[in-house]
Amino acid sequence: MKRILTALFAALILMFGTPLAANAATSNSRDYSTLAARWWTWALTQPASTSPLLDTTGAHCANQQSGNTWFLVGLFNTGGTVTRNCTIPTHTAVFFPLANAFDCELATDNVPAKTVRTATDYVQNGASNLSVTLDGISMASAIEFEHSDLFNLALGTDSIFGPDAAGYYYPCADSGYYALLNNLSPGTHTLQFTGTLSSQTINVTYYLAVQS
Repeated sequence: MKRILTALFAALILMFGTPLAANAATSNSRDYSTLAARWWTWALTQPASTSPLLDTTGAHCANQQSGNTWFLVGLFNTGGTVTRNCTIPTHTAVFFPLANAFDCELATDNVPAKTVRTATDYVQNGASNLSVTLDGISMASAIEFEHSDLFNLALGTDSIFGPDAAGYYYPCADSGYYALLNNLSPGTHTLQFTGTLSSQTINVTYYLAVQS
């Protein structure tokens, strides 16, 4: 397999309003670029059987999560609607894509970084319908476009791409619109983020239970 190229977006629909529960991040795109590379590594290296990308309930939302920033997902390379429940620790930020795409090349092919970066250039002007709301309040200021740091992927035979994709990939890079929400308060919150790319739109509802 010479190349993996896919697009993924996430959208969540807000159902009710409560007091403001988080702050939009004030970090710059450099932070988003680093987090985006981490997001892809986290999302793509998990076994297909427990992949958060394929999870339609939220049962696997805590898989391989650690630190003070957790990742949320949409649907894998398809449009549609899904609802998930996820319990996260207190004082934890959440980082998620509204519209993004990545490209990876086999390390043995020695492909230059410029190639993988160029492959996702279309995202910046091709994405639309970008919105984030938390408990009925717009978090539009949390949305930023980024080009990720370069990253690598070591895929096993049980990845979401199937056994034929097993191998070590480098370089990998993405372009995308992401949001980072800090300081979610203890309690239950509903989050919405939407995005459209390549004629696919995703709407995903997350009910977040933040532990006290």
